[in-house]
Amino acid sequence: MEGAIHGLQGIFEVIFIIAIGFVLCRKGWFDSNTSALLTRIVMKVALPLYMVVNMVRDFTHDSLVQMAPDLLLPFASIFLAYIVGRIAAKVLHIRKERQGIFITCFFIANTIFIGLPVNLALFGPKSVPSVMLYYMANTTMFWTLGIYHIVNDSTGGKNMPLFSMQTLKKVFSPPLEGFLVGLILVMLEIPLPDFLVMSFQYVGNLATPLSLMVIGIEMSGIVWADIHWDRDIIGALVGRFLVCPCCVLALLPFIPITDMSAKVFTMQASMPAMTQMTVVAKSVGADVRYSTEISFISIVLGLLVIPLYMTIVGG
Repeated sequence: MEGAIHGLQGIFEVIFIIAIGFVLCRKGWFDSNTSALLTRIVMKVALPLYMVVNMVRDFTHDSLVQMAPDLLLPFASIFLAYIVGRIAAKVLHIRKERQGIFITCFFIANTIFIGLPVNLALFGPKSVPSVMLYYMANTTMFWTLGIYHIVNDSTGGKNMPLFSMQTLKKVFSPPLEGFLVGLILVMLEIPLPDFLVMSFQYVGNLATPLSLMVIGIEMSGIVWADIHWDRDIIGALVGRFLVCPCCVLALLPFIPITDMSAKVFTMQASMPAMTQMTVVAKSVGADVRYSTEISFISIVLGLLVIPLYMTIVGG
């Protein structure tokens, strides 16, 4: 029980920071303009620096080369969940302007702010390399396929060609650029000066709390009694908590990995929705209300679902 409570600390932290944004908005400190400003800061400043510093701090050229073969399962399972999400969106007749967020819930998880403390509590420091492997795959898929589909939501469901200059301009966002810059620095073994690493880290650390405060601000304008528990919401939650981890389990017999990685990848896949999804939805003009509802409900449900997976996987 103590381990489960410790593992849930990430969710408690998330809810607390969301509550700050919610309460301050209700008090009149924040408004829609504040939410838009915080979104710009996160997307154009904090997240790009966060991506760079995470790569140069947590990886080396040799570690990336050594871990490369083990990236197959995270990428394959996430892509499989993505395919299932696309099929589910069609079968369930999800509204076109919501399909991108709906699909993204199927294959993208909160792998660091919630996933890391959960795995540390369950498996200890030896789980960190596997956590970072899933994080790399999750991050790459979100800032490419995930962004592509959320951007399509902003066009009213009118799909842009996947390979076009217009799509590249939308998908090639500052956070993805930061991730690629960090990857290049690591692979070419180009060190950053210590003052830059620390500066990037300080500013980058703003990304998660500001993203959560944006969720809180957006929540303050939602009458929760008016939430319709329809297929749009229930289907997305099933994708997040059931389909994604099942895709990991389905591929384990075909892609051999260590026992530790198998457990960590399953736990990572069962985490709540990625908090940056709401920030992206707001920045591109997608359905931010729907994204906010999904994000918050998945975080609250995580209090029930994560201990269940911890018992199954950890046991």
